[in-house]
Amino acid sequence: MFKVDIILKGRVQGVGFRYYAKQIADEMKVSGKVWNNYDGSVEVVGYLESKKDIDEFVEKIKIGPQMSSVKESTVTITPSDPPMDEVFEIAN
Repeated sequence: MFKVDIILKGRVQGVGFRYYAKQIADEMKVSGKVWNNYDGSVEVVGYLESKKDIDEFVEKIKIGPQMSSVKESTVTITPSDPPMDEVFEIAN
């Protein structure tokens, strides 16, 4: 199991990005959460089983909803225990 942490910068707040991320996570059965950061970025944390799943999740997240524009993204992948909850939630 791996934890992927994605920080997205650009026009990512106020455009439905957190709801978009939840939709992608629910479709892919990914647990984790998404939230807005104070610096205007959006952060997504997901727990996935394989490198292939991570790559697919990251690419879909980077697309963003129609009104968004991702200018920069940082992806950090670390080994992890499975999450306590099997859900993907929108925080703040």
